[in-house]
Parts: sequence; structure tokens; C-alpha cells
Amino acid sequence: MNKKVLLINNITVRLVIPELLIKAGYRVDAVYDSDSGLRQLYDQAYDVVIVLESPATKSWQLCEKIQRLTAIPLIVISSGASTETCVKAINAGADYFIRKPFGPLEFLARVNSLLQRTPFRQPMPVGP
Repeated sequence: MNKKVLLINNITVRLVIPELLIKAGYRVDAVYDSDSGLRQLYDQAYDVVIVLESPATKSWQLCEKIQRLTAIPLIVISSGASTETCVKAINAGADYFIRKPFGPLEFLARVNSLLQRTPFRQPMPVGP
């Protein structure tokens, strides 16, 4: 498969999601905060970005920043998020908003389907 995933995890890294993606054939880069994630997106090409929401960073605000850099597929994962938060994230550019708990097969199916139906999108130019 050889698709590359950026996992922006604003809380303690959980090995389950990266491990699941690696076993499914994805290459995974994980960063621990939003600023590092944005730098990674500026420096490298990815096929999909996965954001794990935390109290430190609102997912919809991060989605807006990511969409200014690139138009690649974007998935947000959150536990206990309100419908309003979900809607804000989707309106800010998230393709999927997945609430925890979820099953590993469902998660991989969503990632795979998103990549199958998303044509390659060129990075958007970044201003100075």
C-alpha cells in the first residue's frame, strides 16, 4: 500500500492507532502537538492526516490551519465531543469525524475508503 499518514496526537501517544495503521501497510509519522504537525505538513507529503482531539487544541481550529496548508484528506478522532464540535470540524475541512470508542475494522475501513475515493490532491501554495 505504502500510503503515508501523519498522526497529530495532542495527548499522550497511544500506540493502538499507529500500530493498527502500520499493520495495515501504512507508513506513520506521529507528532505530539499541533505546531509540530503543521511543520510536518509543510515539510513532507502525506496521504492522510489524523487528528486526535484534546482539551489543549480544538480540532476544528486545527482543521482550519491544516486546510490552509494542504487539501489532503483529514480525519478527526475524539471522545465525548458534542455534535457542535463535530459539525465545526467537518465545516473546517475534516472529511470524517470519528467518536470513540470505535472498532479497529471500522477505523481502517474509513481510512481506506477515504483514500480510495479521494484523488491525489496537490498541496496548496503556502504564503510567506
